[in-house]
Amino acid sequence: MRSVVKPYAGFLLGSVIVLCAATWMVEQSPLLIFWCSALVLVAGLPHGAYDWVIMRAHYKKGRLGAVVAGYVALVLVVIALWLIAPLALLSVFLAYSAYHFGDSDLPNASLLHQLTWGLAIIGLPGLFAGADVQALFSILTETPIALAPISALGIMGCIAAFIHVCCAPKRWVSIGLLAVYGAVCWAAGALAGFACYFALLHSPIHLTRWRHALNQQGSATILMLSLVVMSAIAGAVWMSASDPAVTFETFNQTTFRYTFIALAALTVPHMVLLSKANRRIH
Repeated sequence: MRSVVKPYAGFLLGSVIVLCAATWMVEQSPLLIFWCSALVLVAGLPHGAYDWVIMRAHYKKGRLGAVVAGYVALVLVVIALWLIAPLALLSVFLAYSAYHFGDSDLPNASLLHQLTWGLAIIGLPGLFAGADVQALFSILTETPIALAPISALGIMGCIAAFIHVCCAPKRWVSIGLLAVYGAVCWAAGALAGFACYFALLHSPIHLTRWRHALNQQGSATILMLSLVVMSAIAGAVWMSASDPAVTFETFNQTTFRYTFIALAALTVPHMVLLSKANRRIH
């Protein structure tokens, strides 16, 4: 039992801490968006920065240069599309993210088991914190979002969670993880729930798995690339919020928007690369 739970210990412990904090707080802290965005960024960038190590291990010389160029081009395309049609890109990004979470978190599972896991992660916040998701999506797209599609997303997440548990080889593990995830979303908000999952479950599992598969730590590369991206995001936020008339709420929203736009831009080529790399090692 201990060996089964061990990979998720950080997520479970972090979730308990967040649940305790949410229980003690009378109202949601205005710093929540900022700190959750920072956590997602700090935890997410290292496992994404490891892409360079993966590319270097799988591609050589001219082929490596072409893959890097394609990776950068895809980042720029995603940023451009987000500026042109943020709502459409968000929908596509959520669907692809659901596939990626299942494929990355459960690489040896069946496709149904992977897809239902990813759909549950994407959809359950809409069930347990629908108004929260609605507000966050409106900030991201700078467009008013109706509650109906968020509710539909929540129902889809609930159905996916049920199917996932039914086909899970160790049902109690799936029930426990999804129940904790849903509880954090309900008590502390959708962003806090996703931050716990992304920072304490998805990212460390991904990084540990690929470090073991390639037998390379890549710590210096991870640190350097992460600092470059964080500096770029901090600079963009500072330029947007340097006006003295900008309120703290606007600063919060700008930090959240730029963090997730940057992660979306980096995540799309990250997911494409990993999909190909997974097929190479299986």
